[in-house]
Amino acid sequence: MTAAQFTNVTVNAHATVSYDGRCSSHTIMFEDGRHKTLGVILPCDNLVDHYHFSTNTSERIEITSGECEVKINGDEEFSYYRAGQSFVVEGNSGFNLRTEEIVQYVCHLEG
Repeated sequence: MTAAQFTNVTVNAHATVSYDGRCSSHTIMFEDGRHKTLGVILPCDNLVDHYHFSTNTSERIEITSGECEVKINGDEEFSYYRAGQSFVVEGNSGFNLRTEEIVQYVCHLEG
């Protein structure tokens, strides 16, 4: 499980926002050069049955609240994740995510 807070970081005040504001994240930068993103994903609805996200580098996405289903590019089926669990997506790939509740996450950029 991730720390509840991060110290000695710089936060990019400009959010990355997608899906008409349903998904947003902020990048935090550590003194040693590491980056993470902290984000919120709102529930899918009848207009959007899932969200698709692309990756440039390997990412470990840690769910900090809520629950969702994820299908990583190449997988046949969705897998279930809830708070305290994480999944890894390789670089230059992507994943679909669907949820019926608000999901918060920390994305550990590992590449």
